[in-house]
Amino acid sequence: MSSKTEYKKAKLLKLARCRKETRLDGYACIGDFHNGVYECDHVSPITKTAGNVNADIIVVLQDWASADSLSATPPDCDSIKYGYTPSLPTNRNLDCLLDRYFELKRAECYLTNLFPFVKGGDMSARIKWRDLVTCAKKFTLPEIKIVDPKMVICLGLSTFLALRHAAGKPGHMKFPEAINTSFFVGNACVRCVPHTGARGTNNRGRDQIKRDWENLATIYKNRES
Repeated sequence: MSSKTEYKKAKLLKLARCRKETRLDGYACIGDFHNGVYECDHVSPITKTAGNVNADIIVVLQDWASADSLSATPPDCDSIKYGYTPSLPTNRNLDCLLDRYFELKRAECYLTNLFPFVKGGDMSARIKWRDLVTCAKKFTLPEIKIVDPKMVICLGLSTFLALRHAAGKPGHMKFPEAINTSFFVGNACVRCVPHTGARGTNNRGRDQIKRDWENLATIYKNRES
């Protein structure tokens, strides 16, 4: 293992420990459920099986889980082991898109969640805007700067706008404009695509999503050349 890789892993572990030690009013922590069975040494458990610290692509999702889902009995074995549930449409679609347009597997990328705490209610529950921005500043921006990829793909408008705001570019926009907007965090080009879950896919339409990801792949290849 190179000294650069070791350095990145040490910095990311320090960030994960910061997340474990931080409480955010109105939200639970990953370790609060089932005696800490979901806890991990990452900012988000989704990084467990997608933690290439030298990745050229980071994928940022909004949040990992809700109180209702983590309170369920028995605990989700896949989430414990892999940090995600492979059977969910969000994950199946994302894996397919990464493979089709970038020829990359999940393990070759770095995946994280912008909001690493646990909201109350079910997975459709909303997170306050200021809390998304706070977490983007405290965790996601440092993750991006440590890994230093070529591209960051944000799933969903809220994820993209919160990260953009945290990077010092305030303002709001709707999807058509956001998908055609870039900003940079260090050397990383940050782009927005619809969430890969059923709602995001249905709202955008499969044909348009195909064009969105083709455009991402073109931008990425131009950055490589």
